[in-house]
Order: sequence, then C-alpha cells, then structure tokens
Amino acid sequence: MDKLPPKYVSSATTWRSKLALRTASALFLIIIAAIGGSLANTPRVDVLGIMLILAPGLIAPFIWDIAEGICILCRGGHRGIHPGAIVAIDLLCWLGWVVIVFFMCVSGLITRARYFIDDYSGYDDYQYDTSKVTPEDAQLEQSIEAKGRVMAAFGCLTVVAHFMLFVIGCRETNIRSRMPQTVYVMQPIYSTEAVGPYQLGQVVGQPQPPMPQMPVFLQPPPSQLAARPSPAQAG
Repeated sequence: MDKLPPKYVSSATTWRSKLALRTASALFLIIIAAIGGSLANTPRVDVLGIMLILAPGLIAPFIWDIAEGICILCRGGHRGIHPGAIVAIDLLCWLGWVVIVFFMCVSGLITRARYFIDDYSGYDDYQYDTSKVTPEDAQLEQSIEAKGRVMAAFGCLTVVAHFMLFVIGCRETNIRSRMPQTVYVMQPIYSTEAVGPYQLGQVVGQPQPPMPQMPVFLQPPPSQLAARPSPAQAG
C-alpha cells in the first residue's frame, strides 16, 4: 500500500524559522550552562541552590530542541514533531524559564552576590559594612554579578525563543484542525481469471451472494409445433 500524504506540511519559511529558533535556543542553553559551571567551580562561591534549579531548565529544553531539530531535518516535508506536542512542551519551557530568571533576580545573584560568597569580609556580626570589604571580595562579587546578569539575559532570550516556537505550534495546530477530513478508501481488487470458487468479474476476498433463481420456460421441439393443428384447422 502506498504511503498516505501528510495532513499538513510546513512552508519553507516556517520550518527554517523553527530550525533557526531551535538552534539558537540550544546555543543559549549551552552558554548558560558554561557560565553556571564556571561559577560553581569558583572558590568560595556557593551556587548549589541555583544550579539545582538550573539543571532541569537546561537539560530538558536542550534535549527537546535537539530532538525537534533532527525531526525537522530528517522527516519528509521537514514536518518535525506533531504541533500539538510542540504547543505543550514549549509552553512548559518558556514558562519554566520565566520562573528561573525571576528566581535569579530575586535571589541576589544579580544585585547582591555577596550572599553566595563564603567567609565574606564585609559582614561584622551579621551587619554589612562596605568599609571592611577586601578588594578580593569586591572583585569576586562584581564577577558573580556580571555572570549572573549574562545568565539572566540569555535566559530571557531562551524565553523568547520558546515562546515564538509555542506561537508557531499554535498556528500549525489551528491550521490542521481547520483542514477538511480526508477519507482514504481502498479500491476492490477484481480478478481477471477464475480464482478458486470465484468466477470472472467477482471481487476476490469477499464471499459472493447466491444468484437468484430465475424461472426457466422450456419450448417444445419444432416437430411437435409442426404436428399441432392451428385453431382455424381445428374449427
């Protein structure tokens, strides 16, 4: 049986836009992961809580972007994954990154990085005193805040990328739902020769109903017709 044509195929502009957004999102996630890793490896910097929150936001969207990109490149018509799945998963991705960026802002990673420095010199009996901050701690604090801002910026770009993919998925889902339903019917196969109990012209693979019995009228032979007198002669 021939393969049925796809119900909907994205235009060249659409699938290229989706592929570009997937590639950009994956690059953003790689950059965020690299900066987060450099913070985690910095001495006296404790960002374990932030990294635990970042981990699912980095791993799940990255795998999703790679899977969708492979499907766009390999499937016929560059169809990618079903738009219904794109709507659901990309919705979770951009909403999740909104939460992550908000947490990075309110946690102090961008404006109060001293909270993440062990044995910070600016505290005296839990009171913050800028005059006691050592140059080393001040430089470390500025470095953390700068990296935090870069991570938040790329997080916002990730939100934008997945939001645009979510919108494209909604549009394609709407197009698919509005398309008329197509019903494919297999044509019956007729045999050109007698096959088993079936005769010429009968459908192969289906039992045939019995033929109706028609009355048969027998005509007498011509010799009897000639010997039988006509009505005029009989009179």
